[in-house]
Amino acid sequence: MNKHRFNYLVLGGMALLMSACNNSESDLLEPKLYFENREYVFSLEDESEVKSFDLSSRLSSMVSSQVDVSYVIADKSVLDEYNTQYGTAYEMFDASNVKLSSATSTIPSGKLYAENVQLELSNLETLEEGKTYALPVRVQSTSISTLPGTSIAYFILSKPLKITKVGTFNSNYISVKFPVGTYFSSFTYEALVYIDRFGDNNTIMGTEGKMILRIGDAGGGVTPRDILEVAGTQGYKVKEALQAKRWYHIALTYDQPLGKTAIYVNGAKWAGSDWGIPGFDPNSDVGFNIGKIPGFQWGERPLYGKMCELRVWSVARTENQLKQNVLGVDPKSEGLALYYKLNGTEVEEGGVIKDATGRINGTTNGIRIATLDTPVAIE
Repeated sequence: MNKHRFNYLVLGGMALLMSACNNSESDLLEPKLYFENREYVFSLEDESEVKSFDLSSRLSSMVSSQVDVSYVIADKSVLDEYNTQYGTAYEMFDASNVKLSSATSTIPSGKLYAENVQLELSNLETLEEGKTYALPVRVQSTSISTLPGTSIAYFILSKPLKITKVGTFNSNYISVKFPVGTYFSSFTYEALVYIDRFGDNNTIMGTEGKMILRIGDAGGGVTPRDILEVAGTQGYKVKEALQAKRWYHIALTYDQPLGKTAIYVNGAKWAGSDWGIPGFDPNSDVGFNIGKIPGFQWGERPLYGKMCELRVWSVARTENQLKQNVLGVDPKSEGLALYYKLNGTEVEEGGVIKDATGRINGTTNGIRIATLDTPVAIE
């Protein structure tokens, strides 16, 4: 190749590179339109039928002319993508119950923020307790481009369940016989638990000797009576003690493909471990029990207190899923293998109790349903 020609090519390449860099810097410095907050989360504690919110967008830097912006309710597909990305299961808020005081607004010259538009959500009394709804709102402008990933704001509304009836455990239990051949590879145990007093070993649920979630093993001289632990073919415990006279949401998860297990308390991870086990048969040994292990030769290990929202899953629930469904889940949820709500809705006859999924009957010595003075509250 001619040497001079090579030099020209190098110089030309450098010029193109510098031009690309300048264009990239120019793009970064160009004013962008965006929502300052991506999520607005609200809990509908009262009985209001209508809620109003101020909706506003902003620029990344001031411009010398007025900027016109507009707002539109995004398609459900946008929320579907959000749910997939974050492991949530929000339902689309009905757009027919949405009213904007104006679909447009302006950002005056030399200002950063658009003038407020009022967003009104109505018919809130029709929302179902225990479900979370989301409304995605998109901002756009014909004169200013939007900042990627920030052009949609999600208004997230939850209508919390109020649990006022729970099952009392005072040497009471539920024994479960899963269908023959049941084998849990990945799994999740969940329960709302209130301890009246700690015994030496307080059974929450599980298969003794295989995979059991309990509080303490003081009788065995292993674990203090107020420490949460999982025991069986594998085991570990948390470091922080539980307190009596207080409600907790407690969960144990095992993701078999990853070999990861974790204990969650009130949605926060308290402990975890790496396991290499393929899973377990819940019907093995003395079988699967809740509340105590009836007839067990080494002691029945009863829990003295209250429990409700007892769930067993054939999947490892995510941290987000646990946090968002503390007080209740849809009985038709995928992977939900067993569900005792213990709020008085289950039918109990002749020592048999039916679970909310309608699949498995449990054997019980009688679970009394108590009415609480105040609803279950997780701090």
